[in-house]
Amino acid sequence: MDLISKYDLIEKIVQTTDESILRQVKHVLEVESLEDTELKLKTAINKSLKQADNGEVIPHSKVMADMKRKYLKK
Repeated sequence: MDLISKYDLIEKIVQTTDESILRQVKHVLEVESLEDTELKLKTAINKSLKQADNGEVIPHSKVMADMKRKYLKK
């Protein structure tokens, strides 16, 4: 996109009063790239795998018991 087209787009954004459009433009501009998201996801998965390898886990049965106690109160 050339510079003139960018300025035209900026002008349209400045002139609009439609909050929905402004929120959508803001969201698009703030969203991370797919590569950044994939890197964060891979990093989180690797961290979790290391924790599991080090025994830093909570047994499934304990998690389920805690959830039942918390959410199935009678």
